Amino acid sequence: MQQPDINQIPDESLAAEILTPLLIAMVLLAITAFGLLLIWQWQQDIWAYVLIGMFAVSAWAARRAQWQGRMRRAGAIVSCAFSLAPILSGWSLGLEGNPIIFLAPLGVILAALLVSGRAAFYVAWVAVLVLLVKVFWGGIDLQAELPIFFTMAFLLLANALFSWLAAYTIQGTILWALETATKSERREKLLRATQTELERAIRERDRLNDALQAANQKLDAARASAEAAYHSKAGFMAAMSHELRTPLNLIIGFSTAMLKHPSMYEYIPLPAAYRDDLTEIRRSGQHLLGLINDILELAKVEAGHLELNRVALNLDPLFDEVLHTTSGLLKDRTVLLRRDIEGPLPIVLADEVRVRQILLNLLSNACKFTQEGEIALGAQEETNELILWVRDTGIGIAPSDQFRIFSEFEQVETQQSRQQSGTGLGLSICRWLVELHGGRLWLESELGKGSRFCFSLPLLHTVVVEGQRDEAEYHADPAIQRSKYHDSDFAR
Repeated sequence: MQQPDINQIPDESLAAEILTPLLIAMVLLAITAFGLLLIWQWQQDIWAYVLIGMFAVSAWAARRAQWQGRMRRAGAIVSCAFSLAPILSGWSLGLEGNPIIFLAPLGVILAALLVSGRAAFYVAWVAVLVLLVKVFWGGIDLQAELPIFFTMAFLLLANALFSWLAAYTIQGTILWALETATKSERREKLLRATQTELERAIRERDRLNDALQAANQKLDAARASAEAAYHSKAGFMAAMSHELRTPLNLIIGFSTAMLKHPSMYEYIPLPAAYRDDLTEIRRSGQHLLGLINDILELAKVEAGHLELNRVALNLDPLFDEVLHTTSGLLKDRTVLLRRDIEGPLPIVLADEVRVRQILLNLLSNACKFTQEGEIALGAQEETNELILWVRDTGIGIAPSDQFRIFSEFEQVETQQSRQQSGTGLGLSICRWLVELHGGRLWLESELGKGSRFCFSLPLLHTVVVEGQRDEAEYHADPAIQRSKYHDSDFAR
């Protein structure tokens, strides 16, 4: 706590509260004394009337200083008036038998309360000096007044000392009270600010919760609507694909029979124009059937109806098969089709039909957009998977199109791509099939330099080890037995 300064007013509010009743008391005392003098018809000297006037003027001066906010000056005037007026009354009433002089220590006490502890000593010494002057220069009976002088001097100085000590203690107590009140007020303001901030945060939280609930409701409605639309689209594509595939198979079958089995028409050869038209009908029908098959395949995958027959698969004979099939797509182009593999390939756990479909799709795309250079089929074993890729030196794909081409019905718009027929579903179906195997499909390409399509398949030994670990956890923890999902594909 801060040490009190006895030379300062301990609390101006306390001084202001004391000054007002003291000034009123001074005025009343002056009026009462003046009235008593008039009643007694005091005529010994005029000094009594001058003293009462000086007391009243002191009250007026102190009140003026109080109005101006000068509390120290007002306190000094009041304390001097209460200390010196009783002593100055000795010139009219004498010291011996004058009880008024014993009111002088009151001024010393007031100086300690209204000004400072040191001011109490100043007022006491001034009062003692004035009393000394009265005794030695204006005294009537020195022997009678000298004991009164020593008594009054003792009372004045003793009161100054006790007032100084009391003022020090009182000021310390007041300072502690003021600091405590200031801290309490500061804590109260901080508490109110914290409470206001907390209320604001609660209101903001409630507003955000309401907004979140509204957004969740809208999201649930949008999700339900999207799922309904998604299932409707998948069901529509599946139904329409089945409905369209039956007449298309009839068209393709009849056109093929007319071209390859002339015995149906008694070996009468068809005109060349008819054969050309039938060939175009058959080719267009096969193209449309391939499109419908892709749509049906995509509908099955998206609807979750496509099941994988995953087995331990050796990829070496499958690579030879797809490369042999792809070589027929290059025709007379000067493109090298090669196998970019060192050593035997590890065994993977995959569906042979679907892996063949993925590889043929990627290789046929490479053949469409590669006019010279090479097309390579490769693979590389990683930690827990086998990375397979198809690399070509074709037209390449721009960075802005590399993500888009994996979506349904999306194709790269170039002059060469417009010359090639396609549905925009091949890569989307490949992506779905790879993800069903637990792998991933990605692209590395540079425009004008070629592309490299990569996808991953899980290794057999990795899946077996994970399955054994899951089975051990399953038998060890009953909670897992109630909640663990069994992979039916792996069980097959």
